Amino acid sequence: MPANANLINVLLLLAVMFVGYLFVLIPILIYYAIQHMRSPQLILMPEEEACDYYTGKCGSESEWARSRQFQEAGVYRWQQNFILVWEHVESATFFQVTLSPYGRFHNFTTLFVDDYSLLTANDRESLIFPAPPRRFVQSFGIEQIEPLYEKHSSAVEDLIRIKHLELSHEFPEFEESYLASMQRQHEHVRSVMFYPVRGIWWYHIDRRSRFNRPIDLQQAVLDN
Repeated sequence: MPANANLINVLLLLAVMFVGYLFVLIPILIYYAIQHMRSPQLILMPEEEACDYYTGKCGSESEWARSRQFQEAGVYRWQQNFILVWEHVESATFFQVTLSPYGRFHNFTTLFVDDYSLLTANDRESLIFPAPPRRFVQSFGIEQIEPLYEKHSSAVEDLIRIKHLELSHEFPEFEESYLASMQRQHEHVRSVMFYPVRGIWWYHIDRRSRFNRPIDLQQAVLDN
């Protein structure tokens, strides 16, 4: 009997921990993540320190960027992350490498006219929140830069062909574009009723179901 009672207590404890994680911790994390987007701040690193990141920690990314006509646009610090940025010399496309305590992540962002944009990343966290109108997001488990860029370029061509989007004729500063995107994401999620609770679905189900899937062009035409 004592052994059975101990087993039951352990199972009850595990059940309580699971419920607490699912219905308490995740909503709290979602809430604070959104609060951090309210007034995001990027800190531009001095040129000498930035050079160390471009040539040292991200030397392979820098070499690839030069081969694809991307030029260095600055290294920024946001919270615990370091963000290295390159911009394409001919189109409003940014290549971004984020160095965080959880790993190294790549993404590409292309800007279109009328505030449309496309983000292609290689981490699930990019898919946690529902994208604001006119913003398309896709993510793939691809570590190599070239295949990820091909996925991004293919989606850009599809949006131009099917949705008739036009590439932006302006070349905004990365900081301006990044902060505006964060604030739009903050406002969009805050507009969703009970968003911390809805975050349980976004975190556990939605981001996994959308991972490794290109943007739904048919839905993009209907919804945006």
